[in-house]
Amino acid sequence: MSPSHSDRPTSADYLPVMFGFALFQIGGAVSRLGIPDALGDSAKTAAELTAHTGADPDFLHRLLRAAVPAGLLTQDGQGRFALTPLGGMYRSDSPLHGAPLDAMHGAPEIWQAWGALEQCVRTGRPAFDLVHGYGLFEHMTRAPEHAEVFHAAMAAGSAVQVPAIVEGVDFTRFRQVTDVGGGNGTHLAGILRANPEVRGTVFDTPDGVLDAPRVLKEAALEDRCDVVSGSFFDAVPAGADAYLLKNILHDWDDDSCRRILGNCREGLAPGGRIIVFSSVLAEGRHDEDPGDALGAALMDIEMMTVTTGRERTRREFEELFASAGLKLAGLTPLKCPFLYYAVEAVPV
Repeated sequence: MSPSHSDRPTSADYLPVMFGFALFQIGGAVSRLGIPDALGDSAKTAAELTAHTGADPDFLHRLLRAAVPAGLLTQDGQGRFALTPLGGMYRSDSPLHGAPLDAMHGAPEIWQAWGALEQCVRTGRPAFDLVHGYGLFEHMTRAPEHAEVFHAAMAAGSAVQVPAIVEGVDFTRFRQVTDVGGGNGTHLAGILRANPEVRGTVFDTPDGVLDAPRVLKEAALEDRCDVVSGSFFDAVPAGADAYLLKNILHDWDDDSCRRILGNCREGLAPGGRIIVFSSVLAEGRHDEDPGDALGAALMDIEMMTVTTGRERTRREFEELFASAGLKLAGLTPLKCPFLYYAVEAVPV
Protein backbone atom coordinates (compact mmCIF):
# COMPACT_ATOMS: atom_id res chain seq x y z
CA MET A 1 0.00 0.00 0.00
CA SER A 2 1.52 3.30 -1.08
CA PRO A 3 1.70 6.12 1.48
CA SER A 4 -0.75 8.95 1.28
CA HIS A 5 0.50 12.28 0.01
CA SER A 6 0.55 13.68 3.54
CA ASP A 7 2.88 10.88 4.64
CA ARG A 8 5.50 11.68 2.02
CA PRO A 9 8.52 13.80 2.88
CA THR A 10 8.20 17.35 1.60
CA SER A 11 10.95 19.19 -0.22
CA ALA A 12 11.68 21.00 3.06
CA ASP A 13 12.28 17.56 4.63
CA TYR A 14 14.44 15.95 1.98
CA LEU A 15 16.44 18.82 0.49
CA PRO A 16 18.67 19.28 3.60
CA VAL A 17 19.46 15.55 3.41
CA MET A 18 19.88 15.19 -0.33
CA PHE A 19 21.51 18.57 -0.93
CA GLY A 20 23.03 19.39 2.45
CA PHE A 21 26.44 19.52 0.78
CA ALA A 22 25.19 22.32 -1.51
CA LEU A 23 23.64 24.28 1.36
CA PHE A 24 26.93 24.07 3.23
CA GLN A 25 28.88 25.38 0.26
CA ILE A 26 26.40 28.19 -0.36
CA GLY A 27 26.89 29.36 3.21
CA GLY A 28 30.63 28.81 2.96
CA ALA A 29 30.96 30.78 -0.25
CA VAL A 30 28.97 33.65 1.24
CA SER A 31 31.26 33.58 4.28
CA ARG A 32 34.57 33.26 2.45
CA LEU A 33 33.70 36.04 0.02
CA GLY A 34 33.36 38.35 3.02
CA ILE A 35 29.70 39.15 2.36
CA PRO A 36 28.51 38.97 6.01
CA ASP A 37 30.98 41.62 7.16
CA ALA A 38 30.30 43.71 4.05
CA LEU A 39 26.61 43.71 4.89
CA GLY A 40 26.84 44.09 8.64
CA ASP A 41 23.57 45.61 9.78
CA SER A 42 22.92 47.21 6.39
CA ALA A 43 21.35 46.17 3.08
CA LYS A 44 23.26 46.25 -0.19
CA THR A 45 22.59 45.46 -3.83
CA ALA A 46 24.38 42.72 -5.72
CA ALA A 47 26.30 45.42 -7.60
CA GLU A 48 27.56 46.94 -4.35
CA LEU A 49 28.61 43.51 -3.10
CA THR A 50 30.32 42.79 -6.43
CA ALA A 51 32.41 45.91 -5.97
CA HIS A 52 33.31 44.76 -2.46
CA THR A 53 34.19 41.16 -3.32
CA GLY A 54 35.55 41.50 -6.84
CA ALA A 55 33.52 38.41 -7.80
CA ASP A 56 31.86 37.74 -11.15
CA PRO A 57 28.69 39.90 -11.15
CA ASP A 58 26.31 37.31 -12.61
CA PHE A 59 27.57 34.38 -10.55
CA LEU A 60 27.60 36.45 -7.35
CA HIS A 61 24.01 37.56 -7.94
CA ARG A 62 22.97 33.94 -8.38
CA LEU A 63 24.74 32.96 -5.15
CA LEU A 64 23.04 35.78 -3.26
CA ARG A 65 19.68 34.81 -4.72
CA ALA A 66 20.14 31.18 -3.61
CA ALA A 67 21.17 32.31 -0.11
CA VAL A 68 17.69 33.82 0.37
CA PRO A 69 15.65 30.55 0.36
CA ALA A 70 18.59 28.94 2.18
CA GLY A 71 17.72 31.27 5.06
CA LEU A 72 20.96 33.23 5.12
CA LEU A 73 19.85 36.45 3.43
CA THR A 74 16.71 38.45 2.73
CA GLN A 75 16.01 40.52 -0.40
CA ASP A 76 13.76 43.56 -0.46
CA GLY A 77 11.78 45.10 -3.30
CA GLN A 78 14.74 47.27 -4.33
CA GLY A 79 16.93 44.21 -4.80
CA ARG A 80 18.99 44.85 -1.67
CA PHE A 81 20.28 41.92 0.34
CA ALA A 82 20.58 41.78 4.13
CA LEU A 83 21.66 39.16 6.65
CA THR A 84 19.19 37.03 8.53
CA PRO A 85 20.05 36.02 12.12
CA LEU A 86 21.27 32.69 10.71
CA GLY A 87 23.45 34.37 8.09
CA GLY A 88 24.77 36.67 10.81
CA MET A 89 26.65 33.77 12.39
CA TYR A 90 29.28 34.21 9.65
CA ARG A 91 30.09 37.79 10.72
CA SER A 92 33.52 38.18 12.26
CA ASP A 93 31.91 39.66 15.40
CA SER A 94 29.33 36.88 15.78
CA PRO A 95 29.29 35.09 19.15
CA LEU A 96 28.60 31.88 17.21
CA HIS A 97 31.91 32.17 15.29
CA GLY A 98 30.57 30.53 12.14
CA ALA A 99 33.31 31.80 9.83
CA PRO A 100 36.32 29.98 11.36
CA LEU A 101 34.29 26.79 11.77
CA ASP A 102 33.23 27.01 8.14
CA ALA A 103 36.83 27.63 7.07
CA MET A 104 37.93 24.42 8.77
CA HIS A 105 35.15 22.25 7.37
CA GLY A 106 35.36 23.83 3.94
CA ALA A 107 39.07 23.12 3.58
CA PRO A 108 39.63 20.70 0.67
CA GLU A 109 41.35 18.16 2.94
CA ILE A 110 38.29 17.87 5.20
CA TRP A 111 35.80 18.09 2.35
CA GLN A 112 37.53 15.25 0.52
CA ALA A 113 37.55 13.09 3.65
CA TRP A 114 33.79 13.42 4.06
CA GLY A 115 33.45 12.20 0.49
CA ALA A 116 34.95 8.87 1.57
CA LEU A 117 32.48 8.24 4.42
CA GLU A 118 31.06 5.09 2.86
CA GLN A 119 34.52 3.57 2.39
CA CYS A 120 35.34 4.59 5.95
CA VAL A 121 32.35 2.62 7.27
CA ARG A 122 33.14 -0.38 5.08
CA THR A 123 36.78 -0.60 6.16
CA GLY A 124 36.70 0.69 9.72
CA ARG A 125 39.44 3.20 8.91
CA PRO A 126 39.19 6.99 9.21
CA ALA A 127 38.19 8.55 5.91
CA PHE A 128 40.93 11.17 6.19
CA ASP A 129 43.58 8.43 6.29
CA LEU A 130 41.99 6.60 3.36
CA VAL A 131 41.97 9.71 1.18
CA HIS A 132 45.31 11.26 2.13
CA GLY A 133 47.40 8.31 3.26
CA TYR A 134 48.04 9.72 6.74
CA GLY A 135 46.06 11.14 9.66
CA LEU A 136 44.70 14.61 10.33
CA PHE A 137 47.27 15.51 12.96
CA GLU A 138 50.17 14.37 10.84
CA HIS A 139 48.68 16.43 8.02
CA MET A 140 48.80 19.55 10.18
CA THR A 141 52.52 19.09 10.73
CA ARG A 142 52.91 18.94 6.93
CA ALA A 143 50.54 21.84 6.21
CA PRO A 144 50.97 24.60 8.79
CA GLU A 145 48.48 26.80 6.94
CA HIS A 146 45.76 24.20 7.60
CA ALA A 147 46.95 23.85 11.21
CA GLU A 148 46.37 27.58 11.60
CA VAL A 149 42.81 27.22 10.28
CA PHE A 150 42.22 24.23 12.59
CA HIS A 151 43.45 26.01 15.71
CA ALA A 152 41.40 29.10 14.85
CA ALA A 153 38.32 26.90 14.62
CA MET A 154 39.12 25.27 17.96
CA ALA A 155 39.51 28.70 19.55
CA ALA A 156 36.18 29.74 18.06
CA GLY A 157 34.55 26.66 19.57
CA SER A 158 36.07 27.52 22.93
CA ALA A 159 34.70 31.05 22.77
CA VAL A 160 31.20 29.58 22.33
CA GLN A 161 31.60 26.94 25.05
CA VAL A 162 33.52 28.85 27.74
CA PRO A 163 30.54 30.79 29.19
CA ALA A 164 28.65 27.53 29.77
CA ILE A 165 31.75 25.87 31.25
CA VAL A 166 32.42 28.77 33.63
CA GLU A 167 28.79 28.81 34.73
CA GLY A 168 28.47 25.05 35.13
CA VAL A 169 31.74 24.05 36.83
CA ASP A 170 33.07 25.20 40.21
CA PHE A 171 36.74 26.01 39.63
CA THR A 172 37.21 27.56 43.08
CA ARG A 173 37.93 23.99 44.25
CA PHE A 174 41.29 24.16 42.51
CA ARG A 175 44.56 25.99 42.98
CA GLN A 176 46.37 25.03 39.75
CA VAL A 177 44.53 24.12 36.55
CA THR A 178 46.29 22.73 33.47
CA ASP A 179 44.46 22.77 30.15
CA VAL A 180 45.78 19.75 28.26
CA GLY A 181 45.60 20.35 24.52
CA GLY A 182 44.62 23.91 25.39
CA GLY A 183 45.58 25.46 22.06
CA ASN A 184 45.91 29.23 22.07
CA GLY A 185 44.61 29.58 25.62
CA THR A 186 41.13 30.94 24.82
CA HIS A 187 39.46 28.29 26.97
CA LEU A 188 41.71 28.66 30.00
CA ALA A 189 41.72 32.45 29.77
CA GLY A 190 37.94 32.47 30.18
CA ILE A 191 38.18 30.23 33.24
CA LEU A 192 40.96 32.29 34.85
CA ARG A 193 39.14 35.58 34.28
CA ALA A 194 36.13 34.21 36.14
CA ASN A 195 38.24 32.68 38.94
CA PRO A 196 40.91 35.20 39.99
CA GLU A 197 42.41 32.95 42.70
CA VAL A 198 43.24 30.16 40.26
CA ARG A 199 46.53 29.80 38.38
CA GLY A 200 46.80 27.99 35.06
CA THR A 201 49.01 26.29 32.50
CA VAL A 202 48.23 25.95 28.80
CA PHE A 203 49.79 22.77 27.46
CA ASP A 204 49.81 21.76 23.78
CA THR A 205 52.13 21.07 20.88
CA PRO A 206 54.51 23.86 19.84
CA ASP A 207 52.19 24.73 16.93
CA GLY A 208 49.14 24.56 19.18
CA VAL A 209 50.41 27.07 21.75
CA LEU A 210 52.03 29.36 19.19
CA ASP A 211 49.48 32.13 19.73
CA ALA A 212 48.85 31.50 23.44
CA PRO A 213 51.27 34.17 24.78
CA ARG A 214 49.43 36.85 22.79
CA VAL A 215 45.99 35.64 23.92
CA LEU A 216 47.05 35.56 27.57
CA LYS A 217 48.75 38.95 27.36
CA GLU A 218 45.66 40.55 25.83
CA ALA A 219 43.63 39.05 28.68
CA ALA A 220 46.16 40.41 31.23
CA LEU A 221 46.75 36.86 32.44
CA GLU A 222 50.40 36.32 31.53
CA ASP A 223 51.40 36.53 35.23
CA ARG A 224 48.87 33.85 36.25
CA CYS A 225 49.27 31.40 33.40
CA ASP A 226 52.24 29.52 32.00
CA VAL A 227 52.58 28.19 28.46
CA VAL A 228 54.25 24.79 28.07
CA SER A 229 54.68 22.79 24.88
CA GLY A 230 54.98 19.04 24.50
CA SER A 231 53.02 15.88 23.70
CA PHE A 232 50.31 14.63 26.02
CA PHE A 233 51.24 11.12 24.87
CA ASP A 234 54.60 11.51 26.62
CA ALA A 235 53.77 13.44 29.79
CA VAL A 236 51.90 16.48 31.07
CA PRO A 237 53.18 19.22 33.41
CA ALA A 238 53.04 17.70 36.88
CA GLY A 239 51.39 19.06 40.01
CA ALA A 240 48.01 20.38 38.88
CA ASP A 241 44.97 19.61 40.97
CA ALA A 242 42.77 19.79 37.87
CA TYR A 243 43.60 18.64 34.35
CA LEU A 244 41.14 19.81 31.72
CA LEU A 245 40.59 17.89 28.50
CA LYS A 246 38.23 19.87 26.30
CA ASN A 247 37.35 18.15 23.02
CA ILE A 248 40.52 16.06 23.28
CA LEU A 249 39.50 12.48 24.04
CA HIS A 250 36.97 12.44 21.22
CA ASP A 251 39.87 12.82 18.76
CA TRP A 252 41.49 9.53 19.78
CA ASP A 253 40.91 5.79 19.99
CA ASP A 254 40.64 4.11 23.40
CA ASP A 255 44.30 3.05 23.59
CA SER A 256 45.47 6.60 22.90
CA CYS A 257 42.98 8.00 25.41
CA ARG A 258 44.31 5.62 28.08
CA ARG A 259 47.80 7.04 27.53
CA ILE A 260 46.53 10.62 27.82
CA LEU A 261 44.44 9.86 30.91
CA GLY A 262 47.27 7.85 32.46
CA ASN A 263 49.68 10.76 32.07
CA CYS A 264 47.14 13.12 33.64
CA ARG A 265 46.57 10.68 36.52
CA GLU A 266 50.34 10.48 37.10
CA GLY A 267 50.60 14.27 37.19
CA LEU A 268 47.68 14.90 39.53
CA ALA A 269 48.27 16.52 42.90
CA PRO A 270 46.67 14.66 45.83
CA GLY A 271 42.89 15.05 45.74
CA GLY A 272 42.99 16.27 42.15
CA ARG A 273 40.52 15.65 39.32
CA ILE A 274 40.50 15.20 35.58
CA ILE A 275 37.65 17.04 33.87
CA VAL A 276 36.69 16.01 30.35
CA PHE A 277 34.52 18.44 28.40
CA SER A 278 32.70 16.51 25.71
CA SER A 279 29.43 15.45 24.20
CA VAL A 280 27.91 12.44 25.94
CA LEU A 281 25.79 10.37 23.60
CA ALA A 282 22.35 9.28 24.77
CA GLU A 283 21.77 5.60 25.54
CA GLY A 284 18.29 4.82 24.31
CA ARG A 285 16.74 8.00 25.70
CA HIS A 286 14.57 10.26 23.59
CA ASP A 287 14.05 13.24 25.92
CA GLU A 288 16.94 15.34 24.60
CA ASP A 289 16.56 18.39 22.44
CA PRO A 290 16.44 16.99 18.87
CA GLY A 291 18.91 19.58 17.60
CA ASP A 292 21.40 18.80 20.36
CA ALA A 293 21.02 15.07 19.80
CA LEU A 294 21.60 15.51 16.06
CA GLY A 295 24.62 17.71 16.73
CA ALA A 296 26.20 15.12 19.01
CA ALA A 297 25.52 12.37 16.46
CA LEU A 298 27.06 14.44 13.66
CA MET A 299 30.09 15.13 15.83
CA ASP A 300 30.52 11.39 16.36
CA ILE A 301 30.48 10.81 12.59
CA GLU A 302 32.93 13.65 12.09
CA MET A 303 35.32 12.02 14.54
CA MET A 304 34.96 8.76 12.61
CA THR A 305 35.66 10.60 9.37
CA VAL A 306 38.69 12.72 10.26
CA THR A 307 40.22 11.11 13.38
CA THR A 308 40.54 7.75 15.13
CA GLY A 309 38.22 9.02 17.86
CA ARG A 310 34.55 8.96 18.78
CA GLU A 311 31.92 10.54 20.96
CA ARG A 312 31.11 8.32 23.95
CA THR A 313 28.17 7.35 26.12
CA ARG A 314 28.28 7.52 29.91
CA ARG A 315 28.92 3.77 30.05
CA GLU A 316 31.78 4.08 27.56
CA PHE A 317 33.35 6.87 29.65
CA GLU A 318 33.09 4.68 32.75
CA GLU A 319 34.80 1.79 30.97
CA LEU A 320 37.51 4.04 29.54
CA PHE A 321 38.22 5.62 32.93
CA ALA A 322 38.36 2.22 34.62
CA SER A 323 40.93 1.00 32.09
CA ALA A 324 43.11 4.03 32.98
CA GLY A 325 42.90 3.57 36.77
CA LEU A 326 40.17 6.17 37.20
CA LYS A 327 36.50 6.25 38.10
CA LEU A 328 33.65 8.52 37.10
CA ALA A 329 33.12 11.15 39.79
CA GLY A 330 30.58 13.50 38.21
CA LEU A 331 28.60 14.21 35.06
CA THR A 332 27.37 17.79 34.81
CA PRO A 333 25.24 18.94 31.86
CA LEU A 334 26.31 22.31 30.50
CA LYS A 335 24.17 24.95 28.81
CA CYS A 336 25.88 24.35 25.52
CA PRO A 337 24.80 22.70 22.24
CA PHE A 338 25.38 19.05 21.33
CA LEU A 339 24.64 17.33 24.70
CA TYR A 340 27.77 18.89 26.19
CA TYR A 341 28.94 17.81 29.67
CA ALA A 342 31.69 18.18 32.22
CA VAL A 343 32.73 14.59 32.92
CA GLU A 344 34.88 14.34 36.05
CA ALA A 345 37.21 11.47 36.94
CA VAL A 346 39.37 10.71 39.97
CA PRO A 347 41.98 8.02 40.65
CA VAL A 348 40.63 4.71 41.92
